[in-house]
Amino acid sequence: MAKILRSRGLMPARNRVGDRSDIAGKVAITRRDFVRRAGLATGMVAAGLGLDGILAARKAPAYAPGTSIHFLLWRSFSPPADVEIIRQGTEWEKQNNVRVRIEQVSGNDIPARAAAAMETKQGPDIISFIHNWQNQYADALVDVTDICTALESKYGGYVEHAKAATMLGGRFTAVPHTIVPHTYVARMSYLKAAGTQEWPRTWEDLRREGKKWKAAGHPIGQTVAHTFGDAVSFTYAYLWSFGAAERDEKGRVVIGSKPTLEALKFFKALWADAMDPGGQDWDDSSNNRAFLSGAIAATINAPSIYLAASNQLTLDNKGEPLVNDIAHFPNPAGPAGVFHYHYGQQLAIPKYSKNANACKDFIRWLMDENQFAKYLRRGQAYQAAPLKVYMKDPMWDMFPALKIYRDHLLEGQHLGWKGPADAGAARVVQSYVLIDMLANVATGKMSPEESRKWGERQLKVIYGG
Repeated sequence: MAKILRSRGLMPARNRVGDRSDIAGKVAITRRDFVRRAGLATGMVAAGLGLDGILAARKAPAYAPGTSIHFLLWRSFSPPADVEIIRQGTEWEKQNNVRVRIEQVSGNDIPARAAAAMETKQGPDIISFIHNWQNQYADALVDVTDICTALESKYGGYVEHAKAATMLGGRFTAVPHTIVPHTYVARMSYLKAAGTQEWPRTWEDLRREGKKWKAAGHPIGQTVAHTFGDAVSFTYAYLWSFGAAERDEKGRVVIGSKPTLEALKFFKALWADAMDPGGQDWDDSSNNRAFLSGAIAATINAPSIYLAASNQLTLDNKGEPLVNDIAHFPNPAGPAGVFHYHYGQQLAIPKYSKNANACKDFIRWLMDENQFAKYLRRGQAYQAAPLKVYMKDPMWDMFPALKIYRDHLLEGQHLGWKGPADAGAARVVQSYVLIDMLANVATGKMSPEESRKWGERQLKVIYGG
C-alpha cells in the first residue's frame, strides 16, 4: 500500500540511505508522520472510500461518517428539472460520502412544513423557500452572506428583486436559487377569431378585448385563490401598475390609497366582463389545464403551459400542434406603467441543522456554473437564474419562444415594495391579504371601498402600524 500511496503523491519518496537532512526542500518523514498518515489512510478506507477513493480524493473526507442532508424542495412544473436536481444530489452524495435526501413537495405545502420545522427545531437541513417566506425566520437561519457574495463576485451580480427578497439587515438569509418568470400566455387563434388585432397594451384594452373573448366562450383565466404562484404574480403586478403599494419608502402602510381604490374598482369590472368566474377557486395548475383544454384564451403564467404543450405534443381542435398557436406577451400597463412579479426560490439552512457546513458546501456546488447551467437548461427555461450573467446563457437560444421571459425579467419588483421584503411582507403574502382584496370584489363579498378598508386593517395588524 505504501508503494501505491507514494506513487500517487500521498507519501514522500524515500531519502537516500543515510540522508536525514532537508535536501532540495524535502524533509525526511519521521516515524510519527508515518503513523499519522497510515492512520489517515486506514480511516478513509473504513469510512467507505476504499483505496480508489483515497487515491482520487487525495484528502481525508470533509465530513464525519454518517453525515446526511435532508433537502426540502418544491416540485416544479418542469419535470426534467426535478429529475436533474435529484441526479445532481446523487452525484454530490457519491463524491462526498454524504447522504443527500431530496424531498419534493407542492409549493403550497412548504409554509406549513417550514413553520413546523422552525417551531420544533428539527426537520430539513435545507429548505427551498418561495417569495420571501424565509424572512419570517431570519434569526433562526444560518447566515449565507459568504456564499452569496462569492457568487456575486464570480458571476457579476444578482437580479435586483431576487437579491432584495433574500437580504435582511444587511445579510443574506438565503441563497437565491432560481426565478420563475411570469408573462401573459395567449391562444392566438382565439384572439384573431374574436377580432383582436394586437395584444392589449393597457388593462382597459384587455378588458375591452377580453370581453370579446369571453363572449366567444374563451375568457381570461385568472386565479384569486389561496395558491402560492399565479395568484401572487398577477395581484402584485396588477396593483403596482395602478400605483398601489403596501408601504411607502419609510415603511408606512399606504394600501388605503386612492390608487388602490381605483385598482379595485377596475378589477371588479375586468372580472365581470372578461374573466372566468371559476378562477376564484383555482390552484396553480388549474389555468394550465384550462388553457391546454381550450377553455380559456389567455392567462398569466410561467413557461409551463408552452412546455407542456410541446413535450406532450398536444394538438388543437384542428389536429395541429398547439405550440404553434401559443404566444407570450408582457403584462398590460396601468396608470403607473408596466409591472411584473417573478417569484424567486431561495435555499435556506436552519440553525438547528447539525450539518450546516455540509449544506453550505452542497449549495455552493449546486450554484457552480457546471451544475447550475445544466439544471436550468434541462428544465427547458422554465426557471431563470438570479444571477445576471445567465441572461446571456445559450439556454435562451435553445428555447426561443420563451425569450420573452428573459426580456422582462428585470422589470420585476420584490414583495413588500416600496418597503423592504421583510418578515411583515412575507406574512402579508403568506396570508394572501392582497389577493383576498381582489377576490372580495370579484365575488361581490365586499365593495371596492370595503375591501380597501379591510385590507388596510389587515396590513396594519401585520406591520404594526
